[in-house]
Amino acid sequence: MGADEHELARLIDLDRVQRLCESLSMAFDFALAVLDLEGEVLIATGWQDICTRYHRENEETLQGCLESDLRINRRLVQGLDASEHYAYRCTNGLWDVAFPLVVAGEHLANVYMGQFFFDDDPVDRAEFAARARRLGFDEAAYLAALDRVPVISHAQLQRTVKFLGDFVSMLGEMGLSALERERKHAQLKKSEERYRRLFDSTSEGIVVFRAEHADDGGVADLVIVDVNPVQEARTGLHHREMTGRRHSDGDGGDERLSAYFEAVSSAVAGGFATRTEVCLRTADATELLSVSPAGGDLWQLSATDVTELRRAEEALRRQEEGIRRAYVDVLDAVTGGKLILLTEEELEDELGTPLSEPVRFEAPAELAAARRTLVGAAEAHFPGRVRHTDLLSTAGEALDNAVKHGGGGTCQAFARDSSLQVAVSDEGPGIDFRTLPRATLVPGFSTAASLGMGFTIMLQLCERVLLTTRPGRTVVMLEFAAEREQALHPASV
Repeated sequence: MGADEHELARLIDLDRVQRLCESLSMAFDFALAVLDLEGEVLIATGWQDICTRYHRENEETLQGCLESDLRINRRLVQGLDASEHYAYRCTNGLWDVAFPLVVAGEHLANVYMGQFFFDDDPVDRAEFAARARRLGFDEAAYLAALDRVPVISHAQLQRTVKFLGDFVSMLGEMGLSALERERKHAQLKKSEERYRRLFDSTSEGIVVFRAEHADDGGVADLVIVDVNPVQEARTGLHHREMTGRRHSDGDGGDERLSAYFEAVSSAVAGGFATRTEVCLRTADATELLSVSPAGGDLWQLSATDVTELRRAEEALRRQEEGIRRAYVDVLDAVTGGKLILLTEEELEDELGTPLSEPVRFEAPAELAAARRTLVGAAEAHFPGRVRHTDLLSTAGEALDNAVKHGGGGTCQAFARDSSLQVAVSDEGPGIDFRTLPRATLVPGFSTAASLGMGFTIMLQLCERVLLTTRPGRTVVMLEFAAEREQALHPASV
């Protein structure tokens, strides 16, 4: 946006400049004027009577004035720096000096100082008297006006020109400052328009709050200052009903509004963005609330309705739970209660006292150390009472599958009553419920997401096999009943 797209009157307070020019004209006894590039007079002060009452009132002499204005204007348009001036003697015999008024590199107007004679000018009084008689002027009054025209020296003009150059530069700076304000205002307006379009068209409900702070810097109150159409529709309250509501006024029994105020209050108190989910019982809805600073004392709350998503998740959870319970019953019946499908919480309740620290493994080469740890824990707590071949065969299958399908995992030994428990966990994809019966019951069955033929071996050699599985975590817990007699011989590890 260039300065040439503006009128000077919009960039500079012309009334203020008019008063300033009047003071300068009185102090220096010369005329001042500001004319736009079309020659329209915007400011005129201290003009001589010989110009205003005679030369510019008569058609013949007015042509000389206009010719002078246009000639000066053409010369300035040809190119002068803001600090340079152009002096010209009009056809009516008086001198003018003009400066280009430049704002942001654009020539917007001209500043004139003039209507004077130099002290070395040959002013022919008889010629002026003849002009008066020829044009019908009051000769005596016209000559009196001529006598009032200032007469200055060239040195005096140079001093005045220097001052006027600074004055014109000041006007240019005023215009530039105003132009910058207009540009910033235009940018701000565009930014606000973009924000308002987003604010009004977003699918999320948005409420803007202003935080009012107490003298000690704490939050004294919260005030709603804006809401978007989505939020109006969601609450059933018009914009004017929502804006202006204060936290200190209470929520009026509005569960949603109470949740909003509490979420924003918590974010403002902490000084950082927050995210929380609220269940609105009265509205039978669930909303995800995100609160973030919006500049200054403003905070923005966006409310996303996740009711249908949560209902779908709950329906899926119930469906998976129903499938899981069906599998529990089927696996229990088919395996005589030896294979039990549990939730993670239920499996935690089944674990006894730890006999070792968890051992992490990631590669086949690390499995031998894991097996030695398990055998060592069994011998330390149940010396000679757990068959090492059974322990190594079943635990080995679980360890191998954890590396193969989960990229590694952990193992740990536990003791519960007279039973040894070995828990092997991994963070792989889990066992797909659709293949779970075959993966756990059919010998030799294997998929990338199953534990394969090892389950049949586990069921043959273990007292119980407890299983929990989901994407990202599978735990197999092998349970061995300790023998009563010391009749077992350790196998090599």
